[in-house]
Amino acid sequence: MDHPDDPYDSPRPAPHHARGPVRGLSARGSALLCLGDPRAELATMLILQELGLSVDLAADPESAIRWVRQARYEMLVVGGAEIPLRTVALRLRHASPEARIVVLADDREAPDGLAPLGIEVLHPPLDVNALMLGLAPAA
Repeated sequence: MDHPDDPYDSPRPAPHHARGPVRGLSARGSALLCLGDPRAELATMLILQELGLSVDLAADPESAIRWVRQARYEMLVVGGAEIPLRTVALRLRHASPEARIVVLADDREAPDGLAPLGIEVLHPPLDVNALMLGLAPAA
């Protein structure tokens, strides 16, 4: 039974079968998006959907980390966090070793040294074209 005081963004346990968590509804998979700026979040969500991914939105980095532990995501996109982006990216990598992680850096913070961990960093300026190129799957 759900409790009325549970956080609204608590993940529900994902259905499982013999091969692990069930994949999202999209044929290409799913993405989890956690950005501090609502306009950037909307633009990024539309791009990810255009790329064929179903998109979940996390309210904050802690929620994103909880969601990643419960469901399988092909791509995790974070940026504009209240805690250092490097810390968020490393925690997401620990929680989801197989996911593609993309950090949208801003003028305040551009984390370095994440490439060896398979974490991509997109640096400003990030317009729609730069986001589309940075988020598109490698050819």
